[in-house]
Amino acid sequence: MAAAHLLRLLSLMTGTSVLQQVNGFSIRVPKTVVAVEGTCVMVPCQTDPYERVNWYQYHNLKYPIVYDGFYTHNVEQKFRGRTKVLGNAAEGNCTLTIDNVSTADHNLRVYVWINPDSQTTQKFHDQTVTISVERKAPIIYIQKQIVEGEIFQANCSIIYSCPSLPPSLQWNLNTFLENYTFVDFHMEVHGQWFYKKTLRGVATYLMNNSRISCSAKFKTFTMGSQQMTLNISYKPVTVRVKKEKKVVAEGDSIMIECVANSNPPPHKYLWFIRQLDQHKIENSTQSKKHFSNIVRDTSLSCMAQNALGVQQSIWVDLDVQYPPVILPESSCHLTGDVLRCVCLVDASPNASIYWTINGNYTHLSSFASALTNKKHVIFEEIKITVKTQTNVSCTGRNPHGSDTKQIPAVSLSESSLMWLMLPGMIFLFGCAVLIYRKYPVKRLFFGGGHVQQQQINNNFRRSQNEDTQLDLQRPDRDLEMERLSCVYDNDFLEEMQRSARSQHHQNSETLLQSKNETEPLDENLYCNTRVCLKC
Repeated sequence: MAAAHLLRLLSLMTGTSVLQQVNGFSIRVPKTVVAVEGTCVMVPCQTDPYERVNWYQYHNLKYPIVYDGFYTHNVEQKFRGRTKVLGNAAEGNCTLTIDNVSTADHNLRVYVWINPDSQTTQKFHDQTVTISVERKAPIIYIQKQIVEGEIFQANCSIIYSCPSLPPSLQWNLNTFLENYTFVDFHMEVHGQWFYKKTLRGVATYLMNNSRISCSAKFKTFTMGSQQMTLNISYKPVTVRVKKEKKVVAEGDSIMIECVANSNPPPHKYLWFIRQLDQHKIENSTQSKKHFSNIVRDTSLSCMAQNALGVQQSIWVDLDVQYPPVILPESSCHLTGDVLRCVCLVDASPNASIYWTINGNYTHLSSFASALTNKKHVIFEEIKITVKTQTNVSCTGRNPHGSDTKQIPAVSLSESSLMWLMLPGMIFLFGCAVLIYRKYPVKRLFFGGGHVQQQQINNNFRRSQNEDTQLDLQRPDRDLEMERLSCVYDNDFLEEMQRSARSQHHQNSETLLQSKNETEPLDENLYCNTRVCLKC
């Protein structure tokens, strides 16, 4: 088996078989062998069973020994410890192995000598093997078209000449590869060995335009492959609005760019414009767009589209600057001889506020200035003591202009009188409705006859009992509220009591005349009424 494999190796390496017949020995060796620097080299040799074998370097005058398994001290210094014959002599395997091949071994010519101790005349040096030394670099191969989310695969391969000491392959990555794996593969090719390391993983957009390479590490040095730039196709992942300038004056124009991170670049853009309550959409094939006649409260967003998908940016508010405007909410209120004025100004950038009193600019030491919850609106408040009619003007000023408004003074007592009376009127009306619903006074005023009067007395007794029970359960706070309510109800209840008594006497006289009977009036009729009168 080993001899057959060796013969096949010889055929692969040389393309032809070299057969030498020497005194009954048939020797098969190649004419040339290619060795890879940094590894070992094997010189195939096959002959008949033998006892001993030596290898020599070809020289015109001398016989430098490359390998001698019996007398190792005879081996040339530069080959000592680097050469060996591991084949089985009984099978005729005389293959030579040389370790740590370097460029110094390039074009080395060697030949084999079978049984060098025999007395027969042999001419093994007539057939030599030339060793050619090469420095091999790994070769990298990647896919031409890679789409984000799909499987990415790259191969790094190298050819070496020593199966017992292969180089190690390593990937050099400066990118992000998700769920990646490595696969190693070795194969013999034309008398040498082929080593491939495959990288597999899921492609991401972060890999685009990144560089990838691999390296082969030998015993004494490392060889690197060429660098490859990855081309990953992906839909727009980040889209943003880029302004030509940070601020724009109202009415001016501005150039806006829609910047998209995608591969290939977008071929279509959509622009979304929001101005106050108006919304517009515009199409474009260019990433830059010119917007004119800019107004305040303008926001922009863009959408980029390529063959793989679309993505929209966030909304961006334009910093639109405009001159000041005094808002209608600005006012002055006079309380006694103290005049309090508030001036609200809408401007961008924020305005500076100045006061004019009776036509004269005044720098006040007592004022308060602050921002409001509305963007670009500030207010300033002043308090001054006045004795005569005073004219107050407010001026807002910024780099784009100014606005002035005279603020009329309003007396606080006149303007707030109705607001002070309104809660009391609502409270009195509520008490009246509560009493009307609680006590059936309508039937007391309009009822007639003994039966109706008796029902009224029963209703008053039931109401009094319910009031007593509620008084036991009602918190002190409710008692206080009832006392406060009754203060406003006393006049109304006293009037109601007088009307009830008069109606009751009239009804009683009518009953006495018709039936000649007299029934005493129920004192509880008035007790229920006194409940509120005593509060």
